[in-house]
Amino acid sequence: MKRLSETCATLYADLKDRACGDSGRLPPGGAFTKKTVNGGIYWYYQTPQVDGQRRQISLGRESDELLAKIDQWRTTQSDAAGLSDARKRLVAMLGVGGAHLEPGRPAKLLSRMSQAGLFDAGGVLVGSFAFACYGNMLGVSFGSALMRTSDMDFSLERELDIGLQRSIPDDLRLAEPALKWPPQLLPSAPPFNLIAPDGFKVEFLTAQNAATERTPVLIERFSVHAMPLPYMDYLLNQTQDAVVLNGAGIPVKVPDPARFALHKLAVSQLRPVGEKTKSDKDIRQAKQLLEVLLADNPGSAMLAADAVNEREDLLGNLILKGASRLPPEMRDTLGGWVHEKVWDAELGKAIPGEP
Repeated sequence: MKRLSETCATLYADLKDRACGDSGRLPPGGAFTKKTVNGGIYWYYQTPQVDGQRRQISLGRESDELLAKIDQWRTTQSDAAGLSDARKRLVAMLGVGGAHLEPGRPAKLLSRMSQAGLFDAGGVLVGSFAFACYGNMLGVSFGSALMRTSDMDFSLERELDIGLQRSIPDDLRLAEPALKWPPQLLPSAPPFNLIAPDGFKVEFLTAQNAATERTPVLIERFSVHAMPLPYMDYLLNQTQDAVVLNGAGIPVKVPDPARFALHKLAVSQLRPVGEKTKSDKDIRQAKQLLEVLLADNPGSAMLAADAVNEREDLLGNLILKGASRLPPEMRDTLGGWVHEKVWDAELGKAIPGEP
């Protein structure tokens, strides 16, 4: 890991403001439209696509504030091409400065998901592609081995009142036609991932509502099933805007980096014995993130630990087990912030105490 220059940090902050701001996510050539859904009026930004379909970005339920923003967006759209060119220059300058550029198929898929409005409708990029975003966000360059992956993971909120209905699998296949659903082996377990012939996968995940929930659940607004995973809610409860460096910059949402790091420590303890390589990668990613955060913004890690301690489950115990594989000083720091708990069967929740 090496530090990027302060110039890169400034360029990235400028790009994020432009790409993730109110007008940055609206491409040129579109129009504003509204429709009534369940008695409420919802606004969308609609653009024609090369496949003849219309792409809609959900702007939200009608309000005085939203109507004022739409008026502002209409005035900025006249210079949309110029704004896009400025963002392209910023991406190129960041690449020259050593920031991570996302190439090829992953960038095409992420761009398609961003354009489809996934990240405006409760979708969050997780896994190693989210980790790759953190380097640029935090002003460092991680080793390529920690960012290399054949899985692209999206975590989805189950219910969200946004008035959006869209087939995300169709959007993905427009970017990568080779993606296919795997065979459904059990009627009760519909597929939750799309797989390309070379093994590249796009997976959909969601927070587990109960420990007994172990089969994919339907996310109706996206026309996909998502696999419920334990402790995923911890990631989804606090997210941040980020930009994937490709083209004019692709606006996405990722988990808070400190929560991502602690979650990785826990996940490393949940993996089967046969996934030691992935478990080792979890630990290395957590270590790299914590090394930066503890040096630059330790308060963010403390807040992430506080959120763990407020929970009524055993997430903290898993984090501490994973932390035992970190360097001693880092392990001891986390040990002072994350509290061990025991399961109280009578109360039906975890309470402070040593196992």
